[in-house]
Amino acid sequence: MKLNLLSKYRTLLMGVAILWVMFFHSHVQVGTSTFFEFFKRIGYGGVDIFILVSGFGVYFSIHNDDSIRHFYKKRALRILPYYYPIVIIVTIIAIKLGIWNTDSLFYNLTTLGYWRNVGLGKIYDWYIPALIFLYLVTPLYYKFFKINKNVTTIFAIIAAYVFSYSTNGNYDYLYNLTFRIPHYVIGFWLADFLIRNKEYELNKFTIVLCALSLIAGVSFLYYFYYYTPYFEQYGIYVAPFILITFPLCMFLCYFFSLFKSYKFPILTFFGIHSLTLFIFHEKILFLFYLFLPSNIQDICAFIVTIILAYIWQKLVDNIVNKIAIKKKTFQ
Repeated sequence: MKLNLLSKYRTLLMGVAILWVMFFHSHVQVGTSTFFEFFKRIGYGGVDIFILVSGFGVYFSIHNDDSIRHFYKKRALRILPYYYPIVIIVTIIAIKLGIWNTDSLFYNLTTLGYWRNVGLGKIYDWYIPALIFLYLVTPLYYKFFKINKNVTTIFAIIAAYVFSYSTNGNYDYLYNLTFRIPHYVIGFWLADFLIRNKEYELNKFTIVLCALSLIAGVSFLYYFYYYTPYFEQYGIYVAPFILITFPLCMFLCYFFSLFKSYKFPILTFFGIHSLTLFIFHEKILFLFYLFLPSNIQDICAFIVTIILAYIWQKLVDNIVNKIAIKKKTFQ
C-alpha cells in the first residue's frame, strides 16, 4: 500500500466525502438497520476527509510556488466565484421571507457570522468560513513548517486540542474548525513526506497500526452512540476522527487501486463537483423539506442538487477561464 495512492485517488476521496456528508444532512430513514443508522449519524466525518485532503493538496500548491499572492489568488478562485453569488441570492431570499435578519448579508459576505457566533441558523454555513481561515493562515504556518516539520505539526495538533477543550463554554462554537485543524496539518505533513519519499510504501506494521487505529476510533464512536448518553457531548463525537480519517482514506485508496481499469465515474463526478454540491445541497434540502412530502423530498433534493451543482460549476468554470484567457492575452 503506497502513500502516493492519496494523491492518485484524491478526487475519489472527495467524492466519498461529499456523498457521506449529503447522506448525513438528508432526512432518509434507515429503518431498523443499526449499521446504516450509525453510518448516517457519523456522516459529518466526510468533512474530516475534506480537511485532510485539502491540507494535502494545499501543500503541493504552496510548495511549488511559495508566492503568497499567487497562493491566495488560487485559493480565492477555487472557492469565491462559486460560493459568493449563491450566498448572496439565498441570503436576499431568506431576508425577504423573514427567515434571516437584514444583517445576515453582511455576516455572510464577510464570514463574520461564524466568528461572531450569530448562530448557524442565521448564516449560510460554517465550513467555507473555516476553510478560508485555514487558507489565510497557511503561508504563515508554512514558514514555521519549513523550519521544523515534525515539531510544527505536533505543536499545531496539540494547540488545536488544547484550545478546543480549554475554550468549552466560551468559544466552543468554533469546534467544527478547531477539532479539524489536526487533519489539515496531517495532510500537510503527508504531502511533504510524499514529495521526499515518492515511492514510500507502508510496511505491514504501519498497515496493522492503521487498521487498529480505525477500529479503535469507530469503536469509541459506536460505544458512545449506543451505550452512553454522552455522544452529543462537546468533543466526544468529533475527536475520535483523529484515529479514523487517515487510515480510512488509505484503505479506501487501496480499495480503488484494486480496480486499475475502472475509473469510478460516479465518485469522480461527485469529487469534481464536491464544492458546488456542498454549496447547494443543504439549502435545497431545507426548501424541499418545507414543501414536499417526506417520502420524496430527499430524492428530489438529491437530483436537483446534482443538476444545479453541475450547471453552476460549468457556468462559473467558463467565466473564470475566459477571464484568465483575456488576462493572458493583454499581458
